[in-house]
Amino acid sequence: MSSRVFVGEGSDRGRVREENQDVTSFFRTSDDVWTLLIVCDGMGGHAGGRQASAIASQGIGQGFADRVGVGSPADALAGSIKAVNQHIVEYAERNTELRGMGTTCAVLAVAGNEAYIAHVGDSRVYRIRPGSVEQITKDHSYVQRMIDDGLLTHQQAEGHPDANRLLRCLGGHSDIEVDVIGPEPVMAGDRYLLCSDGLWGELSAVEIAAMSMAFPAQDAANRLINLANERGGSDNISVQIYHQGDAHPPTGTFSPEKFSVKQFSYASDTGVGQGRETLTKIVLNKPGIALIGIIAIAALYLLMISLSPPSS
Repeated sequence: MSSRVFVGEGSDRGRVREENQDVTSFFRTSDDVWTLLIVCDGMGGHAGGRQASAIASQGIGQGFADRVGVGSPADALAGSIKAVNQHIVEYAERNTELRGMGTTCAVLAVAGNEAYIAHVGDSRVYRIRPGSVEQITKDHSYVQRMIDDGLLTHQQAEGHPDANRLLRCLGGHSDIEVDVIGPEPVMAGDRYLLCSDGLWGELSAVEIAAMSMAFPAQDAANRLINLANERGGSDNISVQIYHQGDAHPPTGTFSPEKFSVKQFSYASDTGVGQGRETLTKIVLNKPGIALIGIIAIAALYLLMISLSPPSS
């Protein structure tokens, strides 16, 4: 496989928000073995969200570089993210005006033909190949939990009023679970795309895939941000695209109808996170929201039971 690498990235305030609290970061280890792409979506007020995402985007890359030589890539990713989480928690405790600060993170780490993906929150990583797109990460969100529990369909989840309620984020609690996926094969021509919810909330997966395959990485990133803004730009918009090898060059044609969504096969043991089936908490900047969220989920279960026909 050709070792040639193409990377495109961009971040935009959007049309509604007053500040961009997203941060993207590109990092290479000093031995040039590992390439890291990182997207963080901050939350927690005017100052807190931006600081949390900046701390995470810088700390994860350096933390991974310090750890990957003495442990597995999966452990290095999880360890660096957990260390950053603790940093944000302690920073907010020292600066009371920033309490409630937090951030999501999505990380792609690539060495040769292997990739590892780690994430916390609802920033996503997609893998795009000719004609198909896979969402590798699974959102740590209230709505995704309702989908998993059979309370919502994917169609009902679109535009759901609770779409921004998270079950996990960095800075929310000192004990954080990190989902790590990999190693995943990197085939010639693959596109890996990382983004915040400002992108996937405005565009469908097939639109994201079609744009990524149609144009060179940086051009595609710019066009995706512009299209999300044309659709409303209701949140900060961040995107990174990683393209390795010369296979499947850009087509120059934006054709979403030629793509389908392929279901990603999650291993039963994610290696480090093992948190896909664990409800941790609902992360919002309002006291008592975790208890309210748990009660709401319980109430939904009871409602479903009451509406179910009696068993024969």
